[in-house]
Amino acid sequence: MDPAKIVLASEDSLQIQFEQKICPEVNRQICAFVKEFSSLTKDMPEIIEIVPTYCAASVYFDEKKTKPALLKKIAFEALKKTCGEDAEDLDSGKTITIPVCYEGKEFAPDLERVCANAKLAKENMVKIHSSTDYLIYMMGFMPGFPYLGGMDERLETPRLETPRTKIPAGSVAIGGKQTGLYPAPSPGGWNVIGRTPLKVFDIGRDPVFLYKAGDKIRFKPISKNDFERFDEKRWLEEMGLGGVVSKSDMKERYECGGGIEILEAGFMTTIQDGGTKGFQKYGISQSGVMDKASFDFANALCGNSENAACLETTYTGPKICFTSDCSFAICGAVFEEAALDGVHVEMNKRIIAKAGSVLDCGAASKGLRSYIAFGGGVLARKVFGSASTNVKSKIGGLNGRKLENGDTLALGSAKGIFRRGWNGAELAGFAKTAAAFFLNGAREDPLAIECIKSSQSDFFGADCMEKFSAAVYTVSAQSDRMGIRFDGPSLDCGKTDIVSDAIPFGAVQITSAGLPLVMAADRQTTGGYAKIACVKKASMYKLAQALPGTKVKFKIDCSANLE
Repeated sequence: MDPAKIVLASEDSLQIQFEQKICPEVNRQICAFVKEFSSLTKDMPEIIEIVPTYCAASVYFDEKKTKPALLKKIAFEALKKTCGEDAEDLDSGKTITIPVCYEGKEFAPDLERVCANAKLAKENMVKIHSSTDYLIYMMGFMPGFPYLGGMDERLETPRLETPRTKIPAGSVAIGGKQTGLYPAPSPGGWNVIGRTPLKVFDIGRDPVFLYKAGDKIRFKPISKNDFERFDEKRWLEEMGLGGVVSKSDMKERYECGGGIEILEAGFMTTIQDGGTKGFQKYGISQSGVMDKASFDFANALCGNSENAACLETTYTGPKICFTSDCSFAICGAVFEEAALDGVHVEMNKRIIAKAGSVLDCGAASKGLRSYIAFGGGVLARKVFGSASTNVKSKIGGLNGRKLENGDTLALGSAKGIFRRGWNGAELAGFAKTAAAFFLNGAREDPLAIECIKSSQSDFFGADCMEKFSAAVYTVSAQSDRMGIRFDGPSLDCGKTDIVSDAIPFGAVQITSAGLPLVMAADRQTTGGYAKIACVKKASMYKLAQALPGTKVKFKIDCSANLE
């Protein structure tokens, strides 16, 4: 095999790139590397996680506590032990049996299409599909979605011309040369050939996920009657996976200190904190706040811990009734008309509200996203260690959705959530950023976005890199928490498809149209577009406040490297 290449993918991740070929041999090399690297760094809490993909492994770390150059050295040591002639031939993954009903239009609406394309009788097609152990190369796209290898070539079927708007959870499908299963409801264009009654992803169960990259899946045909009478607990016990219900950790840490009622929710108001860490290898996106600088400022003003949950608003803010005395602060996009009981509320300042008081935020006059922190923080059930809302995956916050009129939220008490105090330098830094970016309107035109080179920078020629740095782009109205889109001149670099790999926060993908797409908080964890650069976090927070129509220019910092 060709020697692996180590590159800096973002300020907080590096990527080890193996031979760009989807095959079991490369997968074994990656699994061996992940095992050895994990062993070498087992006493390094600054390592957040390692995400294996088809042809690479991405190491995410806390950039404030370690240096990429050190991790590069450790990665080389791990490669020496796993990429030589004596590399361990790992085959330690477990095999998970998934029951599948291949009967009827309800469960298998596209089975006849697949059979006709393969020129096979239904019985033969099902037998072929269910007689293979499929290797899980990686997980991504959505929580628990396995990228499987090993499907018989006879079953290859083109995707649907018109994708379905909703494929039921548990659906087993074929798309081109691949087969897979949908852990949760999702739009999709794959041919659905069956459905499993087994919940392969369930946040109310331990284990939440039934498999990981490196494991294998085998499908077992069952009848419609077996589907309807399926006993999940018994099935899991027979596989040695248990089925213990998980417990929320909220009651163990916090005590309720008050509450608020949402009278008017605004356009897009969600509960957010610093986000989920350590679960991208399972397809769980980071989520969390888009503008961490404003989020930190609001929590600091309220005396909260760094990760206390707050409300993130988009353009229009909520109207809130306080059901108890409470302090709050609003930072980020400016609400010039915000009022508490009709009295103007200042931005970036701790305010005291009495029980029965009403806060009406109105619409933002500068910026896009605001952060409303409350003394004690917003209480919400934590999923994977975070209270953040991911609307696409329906995880976290309040039932995995944006807030609605009439919602009530509990607020924390001082016990367990407050920090003794933020130092003067921290508060001064937050205030300076807010003054420059929001209050004084001192915004560049175009907005300068600082980047570093990313995973596939070498994929693009010198001409494309120059065009990218010289072009002025416009933020598109199609932008959201998943990604920030742009209009502007195409790089005309041809196809930008790659073998899917990990996507860090701020990654700049170049789409097939030759335009940049900056991946944001709710991005999927893996993707198949080449990444020309990655936006630095300080600029990413600025970009999160950019309204549609904002002009931006990307500036690549070539000094960032692994040396």
